[in-house]
Amino acid sequence: MSNRRHQNVMRGVLLAFCLGLGLCAGLPGAALACNELQPCPVKGGSYLVQTPASWDGKSKLPVIVFFHGAFSTARDTMYSLDITGSAANAGALLVAADGASKNWAFPGKRNDTQRDDFAYAAAVLDDVEQRFPIDKSKILATGFSVGGSMVWYLACVMGGRFTAFAPVAGAYWEPLPDDCPSGPVALRHIHGLADKTVPMKGRSLRNGQFKQGDVLESFRRLRVRNGCPEEPDREEVMGMMTCRTWAAKSCASRKEAVLCLHPEDHYVNGQWVEDGFRWMAGLAKARAEK
Repeated sequence: MSNRRHQNVMRGVLLAFCLGLGLCAGLPGAALACNELQPCPVKGGSYLVQTPASWDGKSKLPVIVFFHGAFSTARDTMYSLDITGSAANAGALLVAADGASKNWAFPGKRNDTQRDDFAYAAAVLDDVEQRFPIDKSKILATGFSVGGSMVWYLACVMGGRFTAFAPVAGAYWEPLPDDCPSGPVALRHIHGLADKTVPMKGRSLRNGQFKQGDVLESFRRLRVRNGCPEEPDREEVMGMMTCRTWAAKSCASRKEAVLCLHPEDHYVNGQWVEDGFRWMAGLAKARAEK
């Protein structure tokens, strides 16, 4: 563990301990400090954050905002060395969003918490931009399972707040949106062909009260919205993953769309988060060079 990482963790442990005992009033910076263990409070909830070990405390930071799966938390995200390690390798600020009651709310899914998760996501971004110097040309939204579905809806409703989107194993729910206020967005989706939790064709939940949407139809609607042709520009096989890419140059919107499929079940790999970040960074670099 690096010195900076060790210092951040120890500071979080100290703050968590003294907050639990009600002794933090005299601790310098306690009201403002937040990190991997100490939540950053925002309207409607909180989030956790990890700075890259190599950060000099001044340079602008690219950002990865991760939306966890159902029955999980921001703390679980930070406990995942797979996810945190990938963000560290990318040199990015990792923002672990925290779903109310360990879940996310969006159209088509019952909101048991009554929290507006789009307003929450906006509050998290606003707070992150106040706390850290952010490179606004490199802000990635990614997430797993129902968190992946949340990312799809953020791409539909809040596309302007992020540079790109990289959902994993989650898509729109029924009824799929016919129109998205955000317009075209750059999005890279990963899904397992043998996924039983979020099947490619979707599935009904709670005796038919809700239905996960068809993954390929979700992606088709994105492709049409982006003004991309029916056939991809290229298909690449990387290990067990096959990725089909509709390149920005071929889409009327100049927004790239990528669909990556693997033969396995429902899971997320931290490497995919890093791959999504580097894909986004490549898009940002290409735009800057024009």
